[in-house]
Amino acid sequence: MIATGIDRIYSIFLSWRSKQYMERMVFVAAIFFFLMHCLILLILNSGWSHQQDPDYFRAIPDLLSAIYTPFSIILLYEIYSLIYHLTQSITIYIAKQYEIIALIFIRGLFDNLAKASGHIDRFDRTDLTGLLVSFGGLILLLLLIFCFYKLSGTKNLRTSLHPPKLTDKQNRYITIKKIISLFLIASFAVLFFHSFGELRNMEAITFAESVSMFKKMSYQFFNHFFTILILTEVLLLLFTFNLTEHFDKVIRNSGFILSTILLKLSFRTEGWISISLILLAVLFGVVIEAIYKLYEQKLEQIDCRNCQSEVPPDTSLE
Repeated sequence: MIATGIDRIYSIFLSWRSKQYMERMVFVAAIFFFLMHCLILLILNSGWSHQQDPDYFRAIPDLLSAIYTPFSIILLYEIYSLIYHLTQSITIYIAKQYEIIALIFIRGLFDNLAKASGHIDRFDRTDLTGLLVSFGGLILLLLLIFCFYKLSGTKNLRTSLHPPKLTDKQNRYITIKKIISLFLIASFAVLFFHSFGELRNMEAITFAESVSMFKKMSYQFFNHFFTILILTEVLLLLFTFNLTEHFDKVIRNSGFILSTILLKLSFRTEGWISISLILLAVLFGVVIEAIYKLYEQKLEQIDCRNCQSEVPPDTSLE
């Protein structure tokens, strides 16, 4: 009875149909708000605002800064996608975390380039060094994410969505993950409206100041959201202890928690320290996944030698 009710609620917010609807919404919203941001910047820079103060125009961001808006909307969809994949595979769920960090990284890089284009006359060696470090860090990050996907074997994800038969233990674990996913959706909504709802309560400020405040709130939002993800992963680890005796799965999930903690710490730092923490977090996740696969291969060899049962593999604990 309870499981049936959970399945109904889950199908409303996190079904495949809901995901497709969310994709269309994000596509339309990203284009609309990107064009609106560009239009506002064009109006402000054209002088139609009837402002005579030169400092006012110097404070207006460059047109390239409008790229920040669609990336922010895409990030919201990536959070939804992360929650959606939680019930299917922990490894894909973690990979989505890495994708979110990569998009935040790229969004920040676009923002820095937009600022640099507006003050190219003051661009010095320090700025160039920082830019090179950022580009190098991004390349390494994308390569590490590719390695993680390669190790996790995501090409079999579609076939794993409809297993032939599940045991009672597997069904219980899937139900638990659905409950946690619904909790994450609720937490995401509350955190979003709490973080960005403060913009409505602020006194009248310039457009540049409101954009700066939005960026600050965005980083605070992701900092808090990753705290929720850490607590969620600890909860999943406790259920894993109860539902499986496989040491490799417990160690893998513990390692993923450490990786998420490092990602959260990166929001509290800047520059090369933040980049280093991000790369260390993803590298650690790649190493943990590689070790887990080695364990799996060894256990499969042992099972093949002593295989006398026809019980399906415990794929739902992924």
